[in-house]
Amino acid sequence: MSEKPIESTVDVLITSQRESFWQDVQVILRGYYPYKLHFMKDTDSILSPTENLKPLLALVDGQGGTLTTSEWVQSVKMTYPDCPLIVLYGPGDQLDFSLVKKNGANFIMHTSYDREFVSDMILTLAPVEMRGTNIPVSSLLPIEMTDINTEEDINFDVYIHLPSNGKSFRVRKGGGKIDDRLLEKSDTTHQRLYIKKTQIKPFFEYARTILTMRDMANPVPQTERIYKSKKLIHEIISEFLNSEAADFQAGKAIFERCRMILNELEITTAKTPEERIKEIYKFTGHPRSTYQDALSMAVFAAGFASLLGMDAARTESAALAGLLHNVGLAQMPLSAIGKAPKDLSPEEASEYKLYPDRSVILIKSKKVPLPQEVSTGIVQHQENADGSGFPHALPNDKIEPMGKVLRLAMRLLELTALDGDKLGMTPKAAIAAIRDESLNGKSYVDLVTITQVFKKFGN
Repeated sequence: MSEKPIESTVDVLITSQRESFWQDVQVILRGYYPYKLHFMKDTDSILSPTENLKPLLALVDGQGGTLTTSEWVQSVKMTYPDCPLIVLYGPGDQLDFSLVKKNGANFIMHTSYDREFVSDMILTLAPVEMRGTNIPVSSLLPIEMTDINTEEDINFDVYIHLPSNGKSFRVRKGGGKIDDRLLEKSDTTHQRLYIKKTQIKPFFEYARTILTMRDMANPVPQTERIYKSKKLIHEIISEFLNSEAADFQAGKAIFERCRMILNELEITTAKTPEERIKEIYKFTGHPRSTYQDALSMAVFAAGFASLLGMDAARTESAALAGLLHNVGLAQMPLSAIGKAPKDLSPEEASEYKLYPDRSVILIKSKKVPLPQEVSTGIVQHQENADGSGFPHALPNDKIEPMGKVLRLAMRLLELTALDGDKLGMTPKAAIAAIRDESLNGKSYVDLVTITQVFKKFGN
């Protein structure tokens, strides 16, 4: 495995019998110009290598089940034994993960649910250097302001991303400093700062040094905590979608990883109302993705539960419901990847409205030992107070308190996240907007619930 980013083009091998898989990979790697993609449709082509092809990475289609996928993996490994390999699978693909990994796969990742993390793994296994303003945002990592010190030299480059034109600009070069003016502008414009994912290691070293200098008891950067948590989400979704027979051990492993995320991000640590609001602020403005939505929803739901007076156990239930609210999206058809709900076809929209129920079905199928209130929050997080929500179009008096908390968290996410080319609202403005919606007849969120939170935010 290479560690230093490569500046010239590198070969990436794509293996599948499907043209659609080739197209999916091209979308995932759009803008990653150093990668030269080579498509092979059969194992005979793989087993008859050319001298000019020296792949640094292989992406293998997981369609066809364990035996077919294992044949692809073995063929790649026989011809290119040092080539790291990622298997990409989709809804309906039945894979025994342990067997496919035993045959040589380094990682097994879901084409849609894991999409944000696919780029992380690709850049880890085959790091490349990209320059200019067309660096894809998926190759950048948002960093937290608490991990920065304006008095220390940086050993990484800092970027901003403009969603209006899809361009990324370097605003500070390694060797200099991040000044107060840049931080203030980032804060006032609600625009995040980024580093290249290929520079994660030097950034974490810098941030740990900063926190140590501040005499922090546990000098682990917030950016690193979020990154570790996303790795755990990948492990959680792998447990859910592994076709191996489920037992209580699988459910226990999922629950333990969920708890690890809550502990890593200190979501269930006792906090004052002011600290809860500050925590909610920190998780707004991120680009939408399944992983980031899960983390943001966990923070928002726990924060609102606490602000509404729920005890520690129920606050944890709210966090768990937020964390697992969208696992059912892994069963969405591949044709829906990258589409906003408003852009789905009628058939895709019908499938989309099933995801809250599907999330709970997946949880129960893996025997995850969660309180019933967690399932309630997950099923009801898209139910609107005016009865127009889904999956069951419940009226407000049939939505449980946990469901109302999760719906508020979801609405805040919808209004504050960076979604495509649209910057989100500030948290304070979003809370005010949600209250106005409830007062003016478009009731996504229960009026009593949002009014109590509105007062806590000091609006």
